[in-house]
Amino acid sequence: MPARRRAAASTSTSPCPTASSTSAPFYNVYQTKDGRWLSLGSLEPHFYANLCRALGREDLIPLQHDTARWGEIFDCFRAEFRKKTRDEWFEILREIDICVAPVYSLDEALDDRHNRHRGMVIEMNHPTLGKVRQVGIGTKLSDTPGAVRSLAPRPGEHTDEVLRQLGYDDGSISTLRRESAIE
Repeated sequence: MPARRRAAASTSTSPCPTASSTSAPFYNVYQTKDGRWLSLGSLEPHFYANLCRALGREDLIPLQHDTARWGEIFDCFRAEFRKKTRDEWFEILREIDICVAPVYSLDEALDDRHNRHRGMVIEMNHPTLGKVRQVGIGTKLSDTPGAVRSLAPRPGEHTDEVLRQLGYDDGSISTLRRESAIE
């Protein structure tokens, strides 16, 4: 742990001052045997204890908030999580009272059954690519449902318009484009 973080941790009144900054071994992501990732959020003592038991490392339970030992705990967790694939670990840990989730690739997130059911993945027509998948509206309101009305702009699509609003004339914009400062 960097010295400034150690100093902050030692002066804080919080029992776990840096856990949410991903410096804590029990609130982090771990690479698994297949090169994929698993996310842990075992901040509360009972979640952490259940995690240690699942990893066969009950000896680490009393060390949860001993920041001087976090490096050792990280090493242990990293070694353990490299022994199985992400999906194997998730199947084991989801049956226990532990805050855990697989870290999805973009394709996995777009294909996730829950995301599709919630309408979080929609298809839209792109002028050159045809049908493309895009993230839908996250907040679902019954009286005023949101809708995605257009695709994201192409790179440079609004550059001239924005530069004109900022006071650039056509000659200046042409110069910027010629010098490859803009697309």
